This record gives sequence, C-alpha cells and structure tokens, in this order.
Amino acid sequence: MATPTRVKFRSNLMAGFGAGFITPVNTINFETVFQNLPQKIVDSVAVWATIVAFIVIYVPFAVLARHLDKKDALKVSINFVFLYKSGGTFIEKRLRCLLFSLLYFNHLNYS
Repeated sequence: MATPTRVKFRSNLMAGFGAGFITPVNTINFETVFQNLPQKIVDSVAVWATIVAFIVIYVPFAVLARHLDKKDALKVSINFVFLYKSGGTFIEKRLRCLLFSLLYFNHLNYS
C-alpha cells in the first residue's frame, strides 16, 4: 500500500523490459589505436574534413569577433581629455572627479 512517504510501484511493464538485457563492456586496445597514428591521420578523410571545416568556419569568425571587440572597447572607453579639462558646470566637475576616483581606486588591490 502507498503512503505519503513511500510509493509502491504496481506495474510490471517496465520492470521486465530490460531485465535480461546486459551490455558487454567495451574494451579498447590502445596499443592498436596508437600504432602508426600519423599515417592513420593522413589517410583519414573525416579528420581532414574536420580540420578544414574548423579553419574555414571558426577562424574567420574569431578574427571578425576580435575586430568587433576592439571597436566596442573604443566606444566604451573613457575619454581622458574630458577628465582633465578645466571649466564646466559644478555637476560636470563633480562627475569628472567621480570618474577619476573610480578609475584610480579600481586599480588598487585591497586584499
């Protein structure tokens, strides 16, 4: 009988489904795998297709992403001429002071 803390499984459908099914262990003989490995790589079409696909697809996207990342860094960086210029309203001076202190104290290590 089922209780709130115990569940009784009454179906025998799934219990007998895989009862006699045993998967043998997959043994790999690494001595034969690594014998003449460079020649196996040269002769394998799948390996060459993977390497060529990696170079053709991944490398141009990585170069493009790095280029766009550098452009984004220039857009986000703080203009230091703005920080050191004199004049302006009281709020502009306070903002320059705040930005300078954030930049300066951000590089200090307090640990």
